[in-house]
Amino acid sequence: MYFIKNILFINFAFLLLCIGCSQLKMDSTEVINSNVVMPTNEYSLGFNRIVFSIINNEGSESQKPLSVSVENIKTNKLYTIDPVFYKWPNKNGGFYVLNTIFDNEGSYFININDLTDSDFIYKKKINITDNELTPKLGELIPVLNNKIITDTQDISEITSDSEPDYDFYQYKLSEVLNNDKLIIVFFLSPNFCKTATCFPQLDVLKNLKSKYHDKITFIHVEVYENPHLIKGNINNAKISSALNEWNIKSEPYTFLIDKNNYLFRKFQGYVSFEEIENYIVNLINE
Repeated sequence: MYFIKNILFINFAFLLLCIGCSQLKMDSTEVINSNVVMPTNEYSLGFNRIVFSIINNEGSESQKPLSVSVENIKTNKLYTIDPVFYKWPNKNGGFYVLNTIFDNEGSYFININDLTDSDFIYKKKINITDNELTPKLGELIPVLNNKIITDTQDISEITSDSEPDYDFYQYKLSEVLNNDKLIIVFFLSPNFCKTATCFPQLDVLKNLKSKYHDKITFIHVEVYENPHLIKGNINNAKISSALNEWNIKSEPYTFLIDKNNYLFRKFQGYVSFEEIENYIVNLINE
């Protein structure tokens, strides 16, 4: 993981995952297989989306048969999860998503076994609390003072995207609440992202907007307050105050808000078009 001016940026691309993983502090009871990287780090009561990738010397591996389980360390209660595999855009291999619900606070093990390799063992300890960092699922979305195009005379002052979609900067979040439309708010820095995931994520969101522009309002929040002044030197960068409002510590981060202004899903790290569209379709059809 990268630390930039006290902001933690999650590294999800397979070549950079190893760098991020190497800086994590591992629990003494944790058994690590170096071929597995799990970059998501926000876990809480209720629904959780846990991401991991299996890598080799050539990058992330293609889909393989796995056995994945979640174990409550205190009660020894164990249940299995079927991971969903998504291909990495424009590259070989991909990553897995575990969707699970934690009903109780405490410590859990995530166990991953490769069914084709008996020596492949991965066990990661995670702690579940009721103290979420970012906005909570199922709650009304909090206020966000995002910058829009009328705040400036030059769009380069509010986004580092070299080919910006002006629709992403039309509205304050407060202006689109109660409009009977879904809302997607996403935090990333297209030009200064320190992972390899921001450009692919931005492409996903632009493609979603092309398909669902009449049903969803999209809001992009640039990670940096002054993208036009960075000029290739990250030391010139100032973190946007909007990130502090939602306690965003990583990028990219994407939030899907339902028509009643409740936070329905949040995606730490990269989320594929297919994965997020499944939720969109369900919400639209409600």
